[in-house]
Amino acid sequence: MNKPDTKLKDFIHVERGVIPSDICEFIIKDVETRSWEPHFWNNAYGKSIEKVYNRELDIQFFNQKLQELLSPFILECGKLYNRQYSYINAQQIMYTFGNVRFNRYAPGQIMRQHIDHIHDIFDGKVKGVPVLSFILNFNDDYEGADLYFWKDTVVKLGKGDIVMFPSNFLFPHGVTESTKGKRYSGVTWAW
Repeated sequence: MNKPDTKLKDFIHVERGVIPSDICEFIIKDVETRSWEPHFWNNAYGKSIEKVYNRELDIQFFNQKLQELLSPFILECGKLYNRQYSYINAQQIMYTFGNVRFNRYAPGQIMRQHIDHIHDIFDGKVKGVPVLSFILNFNDDYEGADLYFWKDTVVKLGKGDIVMFPSNFLFPHGVTESTKGKRYSGVTWAW
């Protein structure tokens, strides 16, 4: 439970092996049948910002079939996070979440450090404030590409793990350089 003396690191929560191995493997095979595009950054108004690094990861947007496959795992993890971290037990932290975006880190690629104060998931009809970030990890046969917070807090992720943390300025994070193999993950945000 969230208490006045809870440390920021305590709000980074990993559910280990939530997504079954066969589903992880299916997702990797499926996303590799479609084209990838370079990651880009948007400002608060949804405008693309000049690409600062040419080593950014590759991304792939929403896929209905994969969204339906992953949604039960995201919902269950959201419920677990709510039970553990809600300040008032009956208070709901999240009510819904957006489409999963897929990430691929090939050797030499990174994601520069940033915060998840994301706006481009809202189209004018869908409105909200992102409160919880989810990173879904689909494999573990790679080296490097580690998720880190602040400057020195590394969160090692295994196949099928889902990590959750608040989507705000208190949780700057990034991904270190991939050095061997490709890391496949997905991200979504809840509000």
